[in-house]
Amino acid sequence: MKMKEKCSFSTEEKGKKIRNQTFNYLYVLAIIMVLDSHVSSRIGILSSIFPYDSFFMPLFVFASGYFYKRTGIIKNVEHKTKKLFLPHILWSFMMLVVAFFIDRIFSVNWAHIPTFHSLMKLLFLGTLSSINGAAWFIIMLFWVSIFYNFVNHLLKESKLSDLFYTFFYFILGSASVYLCIKGYSTKGDFYLFALRTAFYIQFYHYGFMFQKYLEKILKRYRKIIVCSICVLINVLLILFFQNKINFYATSDMKTFYHWYLPIITSMTGILFYYDVMSFFAKKIGQIKIVDFISRNTFVILQTHLLFLNIPNFYVYSQIQHGSTLYADFNVRGFVNSAWIRYSSNTKLIGFFCGLIGSLLVAYLLEKIKKYFMKKMSDKSFPFLRMITDCFGGRK
Repeated sequence: MKMKEKCSFSTEEKGKKIRNQTFNYLYVLAIIMVLDSHVSSRIGILSSIFPYDSFFMPLFVFASGYFYKRTGIIKNVEHKTKKLFLPHILWSFMMLVVAFFIDRIFSVNWAHIPTFHSLMKLLFLGTLSSINGAAWFIIMLFWVSIFYNFVNHLLKESKLSDLFYTFFYFILGSASVYLCIKGYSTKGDFYLFALRTAFYIQFYHYGFMFQKYLEKILKRYRKIIVCSICVLINVLLILFFQNKINFYATSDMKTFYHWYLPIITSMTGILFYYDVMSFFAKKIGQIKIVDFISRNTFVILQTHLLFLNIPNFYVYSQIQHGSTLYADFNVRGFVNSAWIRYSSNTKLIGFFCGLIGSLLVAYLLEKIKKYFMKKMSDKSFPFLRMITDCFGGRK
């Protein structure tokens, strides 16, 4: 997913870029958790200790911040617009067209004619249809990266300014959660945009600080010790707070319980899986399918809800043909939204449909992009080149 708007490269050797395999593994893990979460965690990778909704969306932002490089404000806006904003807009309209076709074929109501309000939400909060509703994350990441780079230019680079920013973003993120608990996220789009941005920008900063200072320190300690501490903290939190350590659907910022829990559970989950994935990266190394999924998480995010619903479409079509085997299926909910989950079996089948279907789309888009790239020089067809950049995976 171009959500990590920078390629996961760590070093250069004789002009050849070497991928940061730890973060390739982390991105694959995180996008699998996204799919699994959207089918009610039917696989549940260690979810009894590290529930997905207690850390996995901050993990994406943390990883993006890890690759942050301070650049000029205008240059940064241009870069993020090309890599995040324009793809977000193009994909939203394309998936809206797909939703219209689905409406006509299956008699559902997933697409709506864009209004001024929905277009404004597209620019700041989300998408135009539930069919790619999970892509709200992309526009959030765009604004987080823009604001972060802007604020980062207010002070000169130094350890003191880094310390100040860390304290500032911690206060900002904690205040955001506190205000959400008080209900401010429901007071209107502006409040939601501001609170969501304030909540996630702290993890962007933590990722940058981790790469700059803490990563080398963490590597001095044995992985088993770090992982055990993270497990112990989460087990204790689950014992005391149970399900309240989760913060569901931060697209709406409605389900926080304690202002201090999200930062704790996010960092324990991130640090635990960072150490686990760094171990795998060292022992296993590069795997083509891992690299492929990692560079196409953007495409997977945009398309997986469509394919997750394949079992639901089957059940819905059976009901339309008079079947009484699925009397408990939420027909009304399915007609109005791509977010409906059904039985344990359809959820698990939906997970694999979502993963495989999205990977097929990503594969086809990479092939198409390579074809057009061969036909174009660097200075020819700039608009077409921009379009292929929007739909292809990361280089």
